[in-house]
Amino acid sequence: MKPAPKLVTIVNPGNPTGTYIPEPLLKRISDLCKNAGSWLVVDNTYDIWNDGMAGWISYPSKVEGFAAQLLKVQDNIPICASILSQYLALYSLEMGPQWVVDRVNSLVKNREIILEALCSLGEGSVKGGEGAIYLWAKLPEGNAFDDFEVVLWLAKRHGVAVILGSACGCAGNLRISFGGLLENDCRTAAEKTEEWLKRVVERWIAAVTEISFSTSPPQAL
Repeated sequence: MKPAPKLVTIVNPGNPTGTYIPEPLLKRISDLCKNAGSWLVVDNTYDIWNDGMAGWISYPSKVEGFAAQLLKVQDNIPICASILSQYLALYSLEMGPQWVVDRVNSLVKNREIILEALCSLGEGSVKGGEGAIYLWAKLPEGNAFDDFEVVLWLAKRHGVAVILGSACGCAGNLRISFGGLLENDCRTAAEKTEEWLKRVVERWIAAVTEISFSTSPPQAL
């Protein structure tokens, strides 16, 4: 790219999809930026910390004078970590990385439960979850499913809260978090979501094969 950018920013894992960039690819990106004379800023929000640490801002310490310049904009980018998160951060630092890793490992089962519940959407319809606490699920196309209506219906009918893709500029998708849930609660939410998704996919298949079916919004299911 000419002229070369002064700075390249990467969020890993991506937000809102949760897609993870593996280390070899990050190294390649780093080399490209180095050769082009560009700064590379990598936002590794979940590198070793759990979601309670989100909102903390760190600065590089090995580049002379750089941290001082970044501090000038500190007042313009506060995220206001809650007091509870600050206590958690201090405790995490005291206990060390392994304590955090053990907590993160407890999320693996939740991720598996949610992925199984979403499998009816088909291959390639669910992304993310490798390095974040959320997944990105694509609703069937061409079936008049409004993600806003879907989110409302899941919340009112089943008590399951997800985030609509439209809020992130990607209509027709859902952002589903599996963090902050006990395994039993996660399983209950997954079962309710799976039941609804099976109905959605059945109606989508019916539409594709031109079988008569109702195209009413999800509330009517």
